[in-house]
Amino acid sequence: MSHLSLIGIYDLGKSIPLPLNVREIDKRLAFMLFPYDSRAVINTALATLVVGIAAGLLFSPFSAFLSYTLTYAGFVLAGILYLYPTSIYYHHRIGEYNEEMLRAILRLSTFISMDTSLEFAFFETAEHLHGTLKIQFQDIKHCLERRTCTTLGEALGKYVDVWNEINPVFVKSLRLLQTAALSKKQDRDEILTETSDTILLNYTTLGKRFAEQLTNNAKKLVSMGVLFPILSLMLLPLLAVFMPDLIKPPLLAFLYVVLFPTLTLLMALSFSSKRIQVDTVRIEDSADFEPMPKSFLLMAAGIGLLIAVPTILYLPRVLARTAGNTETIYALIMGWLLSAGVAVGCYVYASMYERRYRKLWNEVYEIEQDLPHLLQSYSTYLTLNISTENVIPEVIDDYERFGFANHPVVKAFKKLHHYLLTGKQDIETLVRKRLRGILPSQKVVQIITQIVSFSRISQKSSARVAKMVREQTIGIYKLDDYMKTLLAESIGLINITTSMLAPLLCAAAVIMSVAIVKALTYITDQLNAIAAAFGTQNIAGVSLVDTSRIIPPIFIEVIVGMYLIETILILSFFATTINVGNDWYKFFQTFKANIVGFIIYTFILFGGYYFVVEFMFANILQVG
Repeated sequence: MSHLSLIGIYDLGKSIPLPLNVREIDKRLAFMLFPYDSRAVINTALATLVVGIAAGLLFSPFSAFLSYTLTYAGFVLAGILYLYPTSIYYHHRIGEYNEEMLRAILRLSTFISMDTSLEFAFFETAEHLHGTLKIQFQDIKHCLERRTCTTLGEALGKYVDVWNEINPVFVKSLRLLQTAALSKKQDRDEILTETSDTILLNYTTLGKRFAEQLTNNAKKLVSMGVLFPILSLMLLPLLAVFMPDLIKPPLLAFLYVVLFPTLTLLMALSFSSKRIQVDTVRIEDSADFEPMPKSFLLMAAGIGLLIAVPTILYLPRVLARTAGNTETIYALIMGWLLSAGVAVGCYVYASMYERRYRKLWNEVYEIEQDLPHLLQSYSTYLTLNISTENVIPEVIDDYERFGFANHPVVKAFKKLHHYLLTGKQDIETLVRKRLRGILPSQKVVQIITQIVSFSRISQKSSARVAKMVREQTIGIYKLDDYMKTLLAESIGLINITTSMLAPLLCAAAVIMSVAIVKALTYITDQLNAIAAAFGTQNIAGVSLVDTSRIIPPIFIEVIVGMYLIETILILSFFATTINVGNDWYKFFQTFKANIVGFIIYTFILFGGYYFVVEFMFANILQVG
């Protein structure tokens, strides 16, 4: 569920000997640690484009839909394969990079507050970062250790321009930390407080600007990506009646199943990629995390296909005009089964994913949300001059005494305490070697490791670190909560569109199609009866339309159903990303909640059909 699943695709471009390197793209890819260069990316995109065009030409004599789809897929996949590493993946990694910058500054502040040198703070911080910033900090560390750089300022020099381009406040904060490290204790504490406040304020400002931009972008996404396609669907039956040579099922399927969802997805990726992340839950970093087996995906696809088989067998009969009346409830059910199969298959896979990782995600979330309390307990006991080893059973006792015996912190600390009693290693070694395997949240692992490491200096130092980290953590949580508050309006708009507005309009489009076809068929039959009464096959002006060329409503229903499911998937991804960041567990959980939109669509569809057929036509027009 990450970029790793796409890595093998670029091996194709790597094997193509076209020298299409672009220096700027290579620089961007290397910065974000993407495992391929621009030549592999560009060659893969071009090869995909050529294959798509060739496949479209090959199938053009047999199926117009396949010809449209394969040709368009070639262009779209080529664009995605190029844009994914150079733009989408890049911006997502920039978000994580900025999050690491924030944590790096706060961690450096903690070490400097303990009267350590800035060089030592860099060395220790480098061990607890990840991604590009970790590599940069480790490079700075190696430069100083190998004496290739004589001062820290010289080692920082080659990254200052890069950091200034991405996050100027990070560089300003580093300069303040350099000043603090050389200042007296009283002045140092004031500078460190100012540094933490400044960088948190900067992230607050960036989050506010993102929320303001997102409000307009969310409206654009809903109007251009959802409302416009659905409203145009409602006009299709009339257009298909009077423009039968242009409006055909293959073209409609291509527009609403391939083109519009693709454009909506690209808009969603573009709008959400600049989300400021400061407190994202990462279960992928846990030692207990295991990727989803591919058999689960095959199982979900098999269930969906089994439900959709009747529709797949029925549609060719409709094309051959051997399926009888396609405005009946039977035809409506047969058309609904295809989209229902896809919806059920997606729901089954989302349920399996959520069930597989629910416990792990909840444990990580509970531990991280309870971190301020845990740090408060730590600092309190350390201030009372209780050794770090003895703090662990005290923390366990506090949790159990107040009714939190089943909390994940208790479970992890009991294991750590057991290793401490039965092993021959000290607390610092155990925390460094064992804690990652027993505590699922790696953020908390890093913090506890940092606190324990200061116990070598003194209990007072560890207590002070715990208090300072607690204040920083509360600042991050407040910032994240503030951003979610700003984004609440946009998320509410997306959710109401997904669960109510889109299903309502989609069902209305199908019902209008049925109503228009039945009305035209009824009027045409009446005109034919009038013509027969006059003893002629046609009276001038009596013939209305050729009903044999009208697109059967079942095709509109299949296309609308597929479009609705794709819309639910895309908007669920968009809402999750802007709300919590890159969290696949929350995405599948959001999709499960939003699938109610398909249920609402189903009720409106069949209820509306009953109203149109049983009330409007049976009672008003007196037809069966």
